[in-house]
Amino acid sequence: MGKRGKFGPGFLIPAAFIGPGTVTSATIAGATFGFSLVWVILLAVLSAVVLQEMVGRFNLVSGLEIAQALVKIPRKGWIRVLLGLLFFLAIVVGCAAYEAGNIMGGSLGLN
Repeated sequence: MGKRGKFGPGFLIPAAFIGPGTVTSATIAGATFGFSLVWVILLAVLSAVVLQEMVGRFNLVSGLEIAQALVKIPRKGWIRVLLGLLFFLAIVVGCAAYEAGNIMGGSLGLN
């Protein structure tokens, strides 16, 4: 079986992020605010394009994925501690925001 028969996590990510909470929250925000929040979509798309381009360049130049590059950071020093704290905070805030959206969407759906 070649590479055609294997599916990576890229197929699972949209299913995880575009759930009933996201759809309900986005529908209610659109009905409430109309087109006044269109700038958020533009900012999100621009941010995604810039970040994906940066990661693509990094991968092409170094030949490493982000996780592989993080392992190569020296074990001692303030840079590793700072990056560890930043990643931890990003994970906690991201998970909290994701779950808050699911809970809000579920509760709004029940109403």
